[in-house]
Amino acid sequence: MKHLIPVRRQRGLSLIELLVSIAIGLVILTAIGTAYLNTTNTTRQRENQAELNDPARNVMRMLKQNLMQAGYVDIFDLDATTSRAQAATLFMPGNADRTNMFVRATAATPVPAPISQFFPGLTPVFGCDGAMTSTPNAIVVSAAAVQACGAASATRHTLQVAYQGIPITTTNLPNSLLPADTTTGEGLDCLQRIPPAGEVMVINRFSAPAPAAGAVSQLNCEGSGAAGAQSIAAGVEEFVLRYQMAAPGNAANPSAAGGAQQRYLSATEVSASAMGWAGVTAVEICVVSATPGTSGPAAPGTAALQPTRPTCTRDDDGVFDANIARAAGDTRLWKRYTSVVSVRNAVFATPL
Repeated sequence: MKHLIPVRRQRGLSLIELLVSIAIGLVILTAIGTAYLNTTNTTRQRENQAELNDPARNVMRMLKQNLMQAGYVDIFDLDATTSRAQAATLFMPGNADRTNMFVRATAATPVPAPISQFFPGLTPVFGCDGAMTSTPNAIVVSAAAVQACGAASATRHTLQVAYQGIPITTTNLPNSLLPADTTTGEGLDCLQRIPPAGEVMVINRFSAPAPAAGAVSQLNCEGSGAAGAQSIAAGVEEFVLRYQMAAPGNAANPSAAGGAQQRYLSATEVSASAMGWAGVTAVEICVVSATPGTSGPAAPGTAALQPTRPTCTRDDDGVFDANIARAAGDTRLWKRYTSVVSVRNAVFATPL
């Protein structure tokens, strides 16, 4: 007789078990995918912020450095005309223009600046509510500076800064500045170029001209070393400046210049003011930047979270205008930066 060996019956997953397993797997995959997307989005947001913040910091640092040097004159250097120390030329008793240069009384219009005594027509700071004519190199090699503005723009201004960069004569080197040095940057313009031979004035000009169709908007700098404008920051869509003026003295009861400040003025208003550009004591800088379109769209959700973008334009009370709508198809991240920089070489004195 044959013995029958019992065979254990095999059973598979039931439909309910299979569905539960699939559901658990989907939950786990969804959690992993969500965490990955959130991490990727956060990383992209940080990259977008860096694309804006790093160039903006460099721009503000360069502008601050230039404005802090604006109007600098080495008083121990020799005056090329009289062969005496420049301090003797600056402080000339009995000269009304020289007196007003420091006291800021109303007798002289406009008030001269120390730097203009050695380079006629040049001011420490000069700006335009738009484009600026000529070039820094053309100014520094001419007999007298001709500073003039071109077409106006509400959002793209121009700033020019001038200061003495190298000594007038090499024989006065022990008492003056170091010669131009490509390693340290001493005596060089913003493009690291030396001014023309025999010239001592460094003139740097900053602007954000409208880009060509399809090109990235840039903040440019053009120096007096005979080189064309070059980009120092990409994505700068607005570059707007305002200027703080020292209150002028009063001929009847003169007050110390710098004892009071007037409200911020546009470049056009400064040019039309009684003191002119020598009376500028601080410059307010406003920059609006956007991430470069060449890097692709900003982090997902940026356009939805930022349906409008900031602007540097202001109303009559100095309050920033409301944000403006994005252009069609614009998915970039936008940000506004502001800074106020004092012009340290504005010379003041208390009249007796």
